[in-house]
This record gives sequence, C-alpha cells and structure tokens, in this order.
Amino acid sequence: MKVTGRLAAGTGIAVLLLMGVLVWDLATIRRLSAVAQELAQVRFRVSILALEQDRLLNRIDEFTRKYAVTGDEAYDQRLRELQEAFAARLAELSALRLSEAERTEVGRLSSLWAGYWRSAIAFQGAPAEEMPADRDRMDDLLVRLDELQQEVRRLDEVAQLTASQEAERSVTVSERAERLSLVVVAIAMVASLIILWLTVRSIQRPLRRLAGGTRAVADGDLAVQLDSSSKDEFGKLAESFNQMVHRLAELDQVKKDFLSHVSHELKTPLVSMQETNELLLEEIPGPLNERQRRFLALNLESSLRLSSMISRLLDLAQLESGVMEYRLLRHDLAEVVRTAVNGFEARSRESRIGIELSLPEHRILVDCDHDRIIQVVGNLVDNALNFSSPGGSIAIAVHPLQAAYSEKGPAFVEVGDRGPGVPDEEKKLIFERFYQVARGSGDGGSRGVGLGLAICREIIEAHGGEINVKDQEGSGSIFSFSLPAAK
Repeated sequence: MKVTGRLAAGTGIAVLLLMGVLVWDLATIRRLSAVAQELAQVRFRVSILALEQDRLLNRIDEFTRKYAVTGDEAYDQRLRELQEAFAARLAELSALRLSEAERTEVGRLSSLWAGYWRSAIAFQGAPAEEMPADRDRMDDLLVRLDELQQEVRRLDEVAQLTASQEAERSVTVSERAERLSLVVVAIAMVASLIILWLTVRSIQRPLRRLAGGTRAVADGDLAVQLDSSSKDEFGKLAESFNQMVHRLAELDQVKKDFLSHVSHELKTPLVSMQETNELLLEEIPGPLNERQRRFLALNLESSLRLSSMISRLLDLAQLESGVMEYRLLRHDLAEVVRTAVNGFEARSRESRIGIELSLPEHRILVDCDHDRIIQVVGNLVDNALNFSSPGGSIAIAVHPLQAAYSEKGPAFVEVGDRGPGVPDEEKKLIFERFYQVARGSGDGGSRGVGLGLAICREIIEAHGGEINVKDQEGSGSIFSFSLPAAK
C-alpha cells in the first residue's frame, strides 16, 4: 500500500470509529427523548384525565342527588351532559398508549362505568312522580359512583407510579448510556491511537532506514543497501538509493584503482631519480662545484618529498581497500618513539629547530605494529617541524595515564609545537582526508596533500587508541595519541 493510502486508511478508520461513537450517542439521546416525550404526552395526560374524571364524578354525584330529590328535568339534562363528558374522557384514556398497570385500571374503570351506566339509565328513565320514593336505585347509583371515584384515584396513583418508574428508568438509561459512551469513546480513542501509531510506524521505519543508510554513505560506507521489496514510494526511493550507492561504489573503486596504479607507477622512477641524485652528490661520476651540489640537493629533497606523498597515497589506498595489515607485537613505546625521532636529527639541525624528547625511566609496553607507530610519530614530528619557525623548538613526551605505570591504563605520546595553532572549528576537520589548515606567512616547511593526519588517525584507531589535538599555553598545538597497554 502506498504512503498516501496508509495515511488515508488510518485516518478513515479513526474517523469511522469516532462516527460510530457519535451515532451511538445520537441513538441514546433519541431514546431519552422518547422517554421524556412519553412522560409528557402519556403519563401526564393520564394523571390530568384522572383528575378531570374525579371532578366529573363529584359533579355527577351532586346532580344525581338533586335529581333524585326534585325530579327536575334540568338536573336530569345536566346529569346526562356530565355522564357524556365522563364517557368521552374514558374513551380518550382507553385510546392512550398505556402501561400494563394503567390499562388494567382503565379496564376496571370501564367495567365499573358500564355497571353504573345501566343503573343510571334505569334510574333516570323512571317517572318523575316516582323519583323521590326510589331510594334503592339512588343508593345503588351512589355506591357505584363511590366505586368509580376510588378506581379513578387508583388510576391516578398508578399513573404517577408509572411516571416515577419511567423517570427512574430514564435516569438509569442515561447513566448507562453515559458509561457506555465513555467506554466506547475510550475504546475508539485507543483504537484510533493504535491505528495512527501503526500508520506512523510503517512510515517512520523506512525513513529511519533511509536516514541510517544516508549517514552510512556520508561516513564512507558504500556497501550499505536498503530493503526495496515494498511496493510503495519508500520501496522506489530505496531502489533509487541502492542504485546511487552502487554507482558511488563503482566510482570510488575507480578512484582507488587509479590512485594505487598511478602511485605505484610513479614510485619506481622516483626511486631511480633519488639514487641518481645521491650518486651525483657522492661525486662518483665526477667532481661537482658548489652550485651544482646545491641544485642536486634541492632536486633530491623535492624527489624525497614527492616520494613521501606517493607513499601516503599508497597507504590511503590500502586503508580504503582494507588490505593494510598490522603486525602487533609487544614493544617499549619509549624506544619506538626514540627511533622515530632520531630520524629527524639532521633536518632539525638544518631547520634550526630544537627537539626536546622526554621519555620515562621505566618501560611502557604496548602491543603495536612497530613500523606503523613510527610512521605516526614521524608524521606528527614532520608537521611540528613544518609549522615551527627557525629558532623554536618542539616537545615530544611519552608517559602513561598515571604517575606510576599501570598496565590497565593507556599510554600517551604528545608532540607539541610553537606554531600558529589550530582553530577550534578545524580541530576535527584536520583529521579528514585532504584537509589542510591555512598557514601563516611566517611558517616554514612545505605544504603536503592533507593525508598525513588522516592516515595517523586510521592507524591509531586500528590499534584501539585515539588521536586528538589541543591548544598549548602561549601558542602552538599539542597532538597526542593513546595506545592500550600490553595485555
């Protein structure tokens, strides 16, 4: 599924869940509205009709007594109107949507009214001259009227009880609906969050892989490959990324092969040139005057510098291809440093730059490749001489981490100069390949290609140590590297 499809699906499911909650709430509100409407339209109407029936029965009782005493036709007419009104109210009651209890009471009321109506017809149909003497019929009517009044009052009580029960039921339904709504809302929210989390995760994971692959390529790892099996936009992006990395790896290999081949091809003729210059300076072919000797010395120095650059390019090619081998043996670090520094005595005298070597009295044993550590120390000393001015000095010291040697702690080598120093923003950059610090006008020495410190870092890290640079008090820099103590 595409990313847009995932987002649409996740959002759609969350919206559907929330809409389900909304529909549930609307259904609950409608049920509560129906209960309230039933209370208003039925229960209250039953109570009102019961009260009206009770009032009509009182009036019927009154006019029945008056008619029985006087036999007046006006009273008889009024009595019939009241009876018709009661019958109409009773018919209205029967037509309402009553509860079971209310319907039972209305049925009993209808039955009592039918009995009363039969007696009333016989009583009101008697001749007027017999009315005052017909006490038995009147008593029967009054008894039936009393029963009707009692039944109307029971109907009112039943209606009020039913209304109270329905009100309680409405409250119960409301509370239950509120709880269910909260539960459903909570479930919908949790489900929505889970769906959104899964959606975000399905998008975030390939983004993280892509970011990790980009960082790996930026760090120089051109063997990284991303999973491009998915059919969405991230799969296409991963496929394009893999093609890009593959192309970069091919170009990088071409560069390495070119550097290695050219460096190797240049080294042989340079060695021949150096040997020729040395033979000429030794005057084996014949004597030289001072001017010729000076030009040949300059030529030899330039060829040596060029040979050094080519050697560094070859080292870089070996490091990048992973074929550089290290022969780790136990050595005294102080003696290794002394050997490396001894090779700079002649250059130090010619440059009029002093070398202060501080070595501990006890041995500091480390597991290292003797030649590679000499190469590191030589690069650091060479840089210090290049950045120092005539008349100055450089300080080289070897010491363990603690005052007393401990085989658990690493050993340190420091090379300090009195040059212009390294700006803070360039302290990490100088260990990158081909990076060079801008030199002042008064600095001596020659300018390299920016590989010496990068090679030093690779060698020291391969030994399990680290290399750093810091400012020296006054002026200059202190380059230091550490090596783990011998196991």
